Amino acid sequence: MLSSTFRRAATVAARSSTTSNIATRAFAQGPAAGGQISDELLAKLGNLSTQALVDGLWVMGWPSAQIDGARPLDPSHKCVGRAVTLNFVPARPDIAQDKPPGGESPEYEAFEKCGPNEVLVMSSVGPWESVGGDIKFLRLKQRNIGGLVTDGSGKSALVSFCCMNLCV
Repeated sequence: MLSSTFRRAATVAARSSTTSNIATRAFAQGPAAGGQISDELLAKLGNLSTQALVDGLWVMGWPSAQIDGARPLDPSHKCVGRAVTLNFVPARPDIAQDKPPGGESPEYEAFEKCGPNEVLVMSSVGPWESVGGDIKFLRLKQRNIGGLVTDGSGKSALVSFCCMNLCV
């Protein structure tokens, strides 16, 4: 099992190895258009352990392609699907004035890209920062998403997740 310390050290070493590597990977967040992953391949990947998947991503050059410390709210839940990623940034007035309101905001745009074979991965600013509440989580339930992975908190989240039977 690879520790997060070892992964971080490998990431730093990989970044400092060559200038061309840095230039091509510095802002990489995954494939721009995404690859084609069939439902059959998703079913096969769902039979692997999380650690095997993380190790496989690390070997393929994605050393920090997971949220450290993630665990299911219910041990019986398992999320398998294509990732739709959403990265929150700290509140800044210069960004806030340009953010579209309501249903046109980036988080709702990400919600609409989710379905039964997609898992929404929401990276928060910090563990105490809310990534949503009842209304947002209800929309995810309406979209029948495959699951939600986050390192943030949610307003009334436990009640929402339990009542909506979301895989979190």
